[in-house]
Amino acid sequence: MNVLGLYPMGPNTASCLLEDGEITAFAEEERFTRIKLATNTIPVRSSAFCLDQGGLTLKEIDAIAVGWGNNKYPDFMRKFYSERMSHPEKDEFSDIYEQISLMEKIPAYFEKKLEVAYRKTGYRGPFPKIHFHHHHLSHAYSVYYPSPFDESIIIVVDGSGEEMASSVWLGRGDEITFQKSINLPHSLGYFYAALTEFLGFSVFTGEGKVMGLAACGAEDKALMTKLDNAMWPDGDEYRVNPEFIYFAPRTYSFRFTDKLTELLGIPPRLAEEPLTEAHNNLAWAVQNKLERIMAHLVLGAIKKHSIRNICLAGGVAMNCKMNGYISGLEDVEQCFVFPASTDSGCALGGAFIQARHCSDIRDKARRFSSYCGPVYSDQEIEDDLKDSKITSYHRMKDSDLLPFVARRLREGAIVGWHQGRMEVGARALGNRSILADPSITDMKDKINREVKHREEFRPFAPAILEEFAEDFIPTVPNLGYGPEYAWMLKAVRVNETIKRKIPAVVHVDGTIRPQVVSKSTNELFHGLLSAFYDLSGLPVLLNTSFNTRGEPIVCTPKDAIRCFYSTGLDICVLGNYVIEK
Repeated sequence: MNVLGLYPMGPNTASCLLEDGEITAFAEEERFTRIKLATNTIPVRSSAFCLDQGGLTLKEIDAIAVGWGNNKYPDFMRKFYSERMSHPEKDEFSDIYEQISLMEKIPAYFEKKLEVAYRKTGYRGPFPKIHFHHHHLSHAYSVYYPSPFDESIIIVVDGSGEEMASSVWLGRGDEITFQKSINLPHSLGYFYAALTEFLGFSVFTGEGKVMGLAACGAEDKALMTKLDNAMWPDGDEYRVNPEFIYFAPRTYSFRFTDKLTELLGIPPRLAEEPLTEAHNNLAWAVQNKLERIMAHLVLGAIKKHSIRNICLAGGVAMNCKMNGYISGLEDVEQCFVFPASTDSGCALGGAFIQARHCSDIRDKARRFSSYCGPVYSDQEIEDDLKDSKITSYHRMKDSDLLPFVARRLREGAIVGWHQGRMEVGARALGNRSILADPSITDMKDKINREVKHREEFRPFAPAILEEFAEDFIPTVPNLGYGPEYAWMLKAVRVNETIKRKIPAVVHVDGTIRPQVVSKSTNELFHGLLSAFYDLSGLPVLLNTSFNTRGEPIVCTPKDAIRCFYSTGLDICVLGNYVIEK
């Protein structure tokens, strides 16, 4: 059974291909369009890659699985909006937005939109049947199926999926069952997004900036009291006051109302304005509030179901500070987060639902590798170098490449590293990475300023050899340093000795967001870390995504070349080809 999984609406559009339940390919559309998030873009380019990877055409696809419950829109969602989302102070924009959403997501309309998009690529054959799957259920499958658990609580938290803002599910064996949902307008994701925009950052890309900025702030008790009026625990659930993000006049933003500005007592920050102590403290308060509400939700589910394994999915689960906090709760035994927890993961989750009756589907899902994007041959790299009119490059032998790069890293060079199959998800994990020596004190500021062109408070992550992981981070019961720490999805606190050893990758709050690298998951990157360790005695490299501010992670060699020459990178390594400035 060949299933093409799609997430074709909103931000983080993506495609994946399952062949008899086996993941053949999985990639975000933005990597191909070069437009960050590729919002509302039918993912024809990523699906073309997936089909090519499987040696298939659309004619050979048995089903298209979409990770959104479009079937709810003709009747259920229309009634939901009219009954649950009505309010005397609701502005005209909200009503118009809801009407457009209802129309665009009606199955007949959306099916035609998909078909036309693929026809424009030149496809003339029969179109596979489209199956729509509920958004939160797709998220639940995307995280539970690849997890190591045979039994788990699954918590999905995002802006919304159809009517749901948060939901709780149980995974047992191959089955996932619904337990409860917290519906709109009570959305943690939309509340965090509202405060993201209030702080002057862009929604869908700036939430990570708020999380990073929070470490620069401190507790302001008066501010925390104000936020208690905006979001609070309710039984084993929570509530969000919709008057601050939905039901009141909006003159500053479509994301929050004027009542939020009145509540906080400060004007919304413009993007070009400097950050102040008040902004830092607001970021701290919002982050703290999120962590406490999520802990309340998790602990309530554990108490009710007597299960201590937790799977987290949805866009909110990309908050690594929150994930670290949840993992540290005494009642949580293990916490698993999927690397594509944004809506891109619903391309895979929807495909898993469609293929759930394939034999050994869980075993196949557990073989998931984050390296499931495109790979480029030596000939393709040479062609891109020639097309770019680059003549000053050299091709190194396998035996010489890693020692050379390790030596240049130790000398302080900043290296663009483009190898093997591209990663899926928001983190670069050693195949589309910018690398540097983490022991150089000012390296973080240098990369932020000269390469990434981004805010100075933004932290970087350490990639750590698995053999030395216990020297830097605590182990996870029964998991060691497997998927728990393989994907840079959890922040953990380190001691003063570690801070002195690797200052460029320790955030101002004393935490790191580690990637533990094993030989079995990425042999080449493990080899580079080992070569660097042999030179420096340090089994760690600074690892950040190979891109600059506002751009997707590089995909092709040509993308990498463009990024190399437009930033302060010193070396670009494309397979065995090396370019130096």
